[in-house]
Amino acid sequence: MTVSQGVGIKSRKFWVTILGIVAIVIVTLAYNGDDISGVVSSIAGIVGAYVIGQGYADGQAVKGGVSKEN
Repeated sequence: MTVSQGVGIKSRKFWVTILGIVAIVIVTLAYNGDDISGVVSSIAGIVGAYVIGQGYADGQAVKGGVSKEN
């Protein structure tokens, strides 16, 4: 399997991860210490679950021979 350079930039998983990191940074800078832990944990959990789920779905699509553009 050959992966061309630049494919990662077009990936939804990549952009969701970047947005999750940006959201964590914004929350860390904007809120006090008591609020940060819960919000950051929630964002990280949601982003992690999405990326893992999409990775699994992509793997199943490739395994089943289904061509996936994204």
